[in-house]
Amino acid sequence: MPRNYDVVELTPNTEQDTPVKEEATRKLLRGGWQQVDVLKSADSQYAQRLKVSEDVQVIKFLDDEPFAAWHQHWVEREGQKSFICLRDLEERGCPLCETGNRPSQRIAFNVALLAVGAKPVVRSFEVGPRVVDQLRNLNKAPQTGPLTKHYWAVSRTGKGATTAYNLQAIRARDLQEEWKMEEIDETLMSSLREDRYDASIMKVPTYAELLSVASEDLGK
Repeated sequence: MPRNYDVVELTPNTEQDTPVKEEATRKLLRGGWQQVDVLKSADSQYAQRLKVSEDVQVIKFLDDEPFAAWHQHWVEREGQKSFICLRDLEERGCPLCETGNRPSQRIAFNVALLAVGAKPVVRSFEVGPRVVDQLRNLNKAPQTGPLTKHYWAVSRTGKGATTAYNLQAIRARDLQEEWKMEEIDETLMSSLREDRYDASIMKVPTYAELLSVASEDLGK
């Protein structure tokens, strides 16, 4: 049986659409890989890691200390490979530790990643114990500290155990002249700090999940 619908007389819309300013359109529809990363970061429920490579990137520390420190397992398998260790969080211990898989220390800092012609984005700069000792010394040194004092050029060389991180302080006055980048103003800095990560962003697995990984992927 057909349904009966109320007939509603629509009032003509006399409002005129306000055209979007050309400058705003350019910002919204900006191309390039950096913009892709910005959109992915906004849509993600997890911390977006800073991918340090041989190519030099410019960052700005948003805090003088890390926002999280933990032990992490690495398992060669399909899909997710890194898992937070449960040995300090679970009374029953950690299933991956029991297989002999040794966790490594990981420490994460909030940084803003800068790029030419792009808006800075928040990233999680994750490092190991050697690099965090380097950062601690830089933070304490009057010439370079605290970490939030300068901008930093960061890159890495080598692989595995031979990996080395290179950190070079960049003074604000040299940022535009030598790196062709705009300094982060107070308004933008405030916005970036509102988007900082904290420990709640970390995905802590359950005991059952790690037990499954230990059984299926490590044969234990």
